[in-house]
Amino acid sequence: MMFFFIWKNVKLYGFSRFIKRNRETTRDWTHLPLLPSIADRLGLLELLRFRAVCKDWYVASSAASDNVEGLSDREPWFLLYGDDNSTCTLVTEYSNEKHTIDIPELNGTTCLASSHGWLLLFREASMFFFCPLSRAKIHIPGKFPHSVISNHVAIFSAPPTSEDCIVGVLSRTATEFELHIIRRGATSWTNHKLKSTFPKEIYYAAYNKGSFYFIYDRSLMVYFNIEEQILRLMKIVYAKSETGLRFRTEDERKKMDEQLDFDDMSQVSICGTILSCDYGRCNKMVRYENNRTYQKQGAWFQPRFHQISEKQSW
Repeated sequence: MMFFFIWKNVKLYGFSRFIKRNRETTRDWTHLPLLPSIADRLGLLELLRFRAVCKDWYVASSAASDNVEGLSDREPWFLLYGDDNSTCTLVTEYSNEKHTIDIPELNGTTCLASSHGWLLLFREASMFFFCPLSRAKIHIPGKFPHSVISNHVAIFSAPPTSEDCIVGVLSRTATEFELHIIRRGATSWTNHKLKSTFPKEIYYAAYNKGSFYFIYDRSLMVYFNIEEQILRLMKIVYAKSETGLRFRTEDERKKMDEQLDFDDMSQVSICGTILSCDYGRCNKMVRYENNRTYQKQGAWFQPRFHQISEKQSW
């Protein structure tokens, strides 16, 4: 209870009005030994506020932040942004309460993929990975072959900090699909084409066991095996298994949609995601709702707190 009283007053009145800087009568509160144990007991949003108080509190929360980063089975959060400003709305998994946050890095971006707690963002022919909670950023070198994003979906095979990370961005025209691939360490994209007038839309994107899957309506998909380097159109075959990919269930869909209690979600282009589930034994796919004509952008993402060094590069 003492911590929350301190936080409220620090936030409202500032350090100078709450703590008298009298070295003879006041102990330096920034070095209290109980700070790490307080941080360990906080929820993720409270932990973010805790870290923002000062440098000492930031350092004291390092272990708690590492623990959050290691959680793989959390339900997704939703981030709504757009209108050419940095004000965003965050909806968490445990309540329908909406939180207003400022993330200037999202200005003018389009979210192409969401996985492992990272967003893959596009802006003016360049792409970068972004963690919305820690605001860590990793740029992909070189320009993307297209300067304008219209009907694109994407997926990446591993976190951008992994040596195994491969990015796949699928686009379509009236007559063909085109898949652009880049591996970590590369400076240019390779492309693969598939002549086809069907399917018209892609609603799911996933990576599993060395292959990219871009799925139309749960029955047809564009498939790319990374080792074979061949783009194919294939039918989906369902089989009972404890591992692999699965779609979110109807109950899960309803629960997630109930979180999005906004006035008009039909005017929002939503980036879907893929989530670890059932203790990592499978991956759950969450649908994309692509409409690049809308200014409002939305992204489902797994709440993680990735921290990288300043020298971290692709």
